[in-house]
Amino acid sequence: MNLFLVWLLIFGISFQAYAQGDEKKVGHLRIIGSDQTHWKQIDDFSVVLDWGFYPEPIDLRFRIGNLPEESKTEFLIFPWSHLDSVQVCDLKNNCLQAGYAHPVNEWLIPGIFPVFPLRKFLENSSEINVRIQSRNYIYSEVRLVSAEELYSITTVYSGIVFSLLALIIVQVAYLINSYIRLRSKWILYQILFSFGMGLTFLFVSGIGSRYVFPGFGFPLSLGKKIMIGYLIISGTLWVSHFLKIRQNFKPVWYFYNSIAIMTAIMVALSFTKFPRLFISRSFTVFYLLVTGIAIVLSLVATKRKTIETRWFVASMISLLVIEILNIISYRAFLSFDGRSFLFFIAFFVPINIFLTSRSVRTRIRELEYEIALRREELRNFHADKSSSDPSAKKKSTIIGINVEDTLARLNKLLDEDKIYLEEELRISDLAAVLGLSVHQVSELLNQVLNISFPDLLKKYRIEEAKRIILNDPSTNILDLAFSVGFQSKSSFYDSFKKYTGLTPQEFKKSVSPDPAEE
Repeated sequence: MNLFLVWLLIFGISFQAYAQGDEKKVGHLRIIGSDQTHWKQIDDFSVVLDWGFYPEPIDLRFRIGNLPEESKTEFLIFPWSHLDSVQVCDLKNNCLQAGYAHPVNEWLIPGIFPVFPLRKFLENSSEINVRIQSRNYIYSEVRLVSAEELYSITTVYSGIVFSLLALIIVQVAYLINSYIRLRSKWILYQILFSFGMGLTFLFVSGIGSRYVFPGFGFPLSLGKKIMIGYLIISGTLWVSHFLKIRQNFKPVWYFYNSIAIMTAIMVALSFTKFPRLFISRSFTVFYLLVTGIAIVLSLVATKRKTIETRWFVASMISLLVIEILNIISYRAFLSFDGRSFLFFIAFFVPINIFLTSRSVRTRIRELEYEIALRREELRNFHADKSSSDPSAKKKSTIIGINVEDTLARLNKLLDEDKIYLEEELRISDLAAVLGLSVHQVSELLNQVLNISFPDLLKKYRIEEAKRIILNDPSTNILDLAFSVGFQSKSSFYDSFKKYTGLTPQEFKKSVSPDPAEE
């Protein structure tokens, strides 16, 4: 409800600002001497350019008419555009230049989009020449505005973007605090993804170029590809670890890795003259695949009761809706006019942040509960061990369970499925697969097998590492540690020494002695 009220407030302020701006409109704007195939007159003050991906310069001539003599405040603006370079010249070839390939502090009027004052250009003629060049998709509005309109547009636009950035900053701060406490990898990747969303808003909106790096020219046509590629890669890693895809859906894990690699290749190709249309379409396909598959896997995980994914499914659906609407928005919602685009972003992005935060919070609560449960079991273990009174021991939780059948299923998971290779495997995951409670699995391991859950994982992981070394003595130790499920080299070394009495290097030498020593 609060989110809706915030959105309603933004909508009302924006509508009022635009309504005030409409009262100040002056003059009229026309393109002359050009085929109308790639442009359309929207009203007396606005023309939309539609060249698509067109890397060559586009030369146009505009006529500005009916300007009140007493007015000195007419501006030609290119709002919501990601144009690399825009040049406006009078008929005597006196020119001004803007666009994100040029540092913003070199523009005559620094701003969040190209702005050109017209009065001086029109002293001798009502016509001006405009040259546009961009490797980004060119679907941009050109608008004639007064100073009052320009102020209203930039104020509303900046306010919405900064509000969204504030939401993302709060979310990232919460995630960082959670990661410091829990040290779970999926939280780290979620931080990277959210940070990428913030950077995307900052730079693709033009706010970053205006306020953060005004002296640095960087084409948004390239920046968009880098940012979108970054979001796909970090989002893929986040989804993979959040849903434990490597453990539960291994073919999908390989597929996701392939998408991440192909995305990185596309980002590298963005720095070349490789066709941007192909790169953009590839990113769209990758985004839809990753998001769509994540929704399906979330529903499967919910059915299996391995992970609580209700909020996660909703957040993924919102991401999918955002992308689908983005694909069709150019034509269906006339998004060259920033009003519809801004309202669209202001509505859907906070919703996605809310849903994602809820899914993250749900998962963090699960982790916190599991940590508390481990501490409780450790206290009970020490209490039971130190107590000499048999009546003080708690009632067994595995009475009524077919222990022999459960152990057979556990051995299958360990010997055939090798679930211990999942580096973030937790006792709650094993309990869900076996259809038991965490307490029951803990008692089964400690009382029947006389081993704790962490030691069970380490034992099987070290056995797998020994098998790999026997098959390939030249294998890299660090790669080996990560491949069998350890999260650090030191932990691998300590466990290897504990279970074999040798370091990994010593074990390698024992199974493959140096021929020179024989």
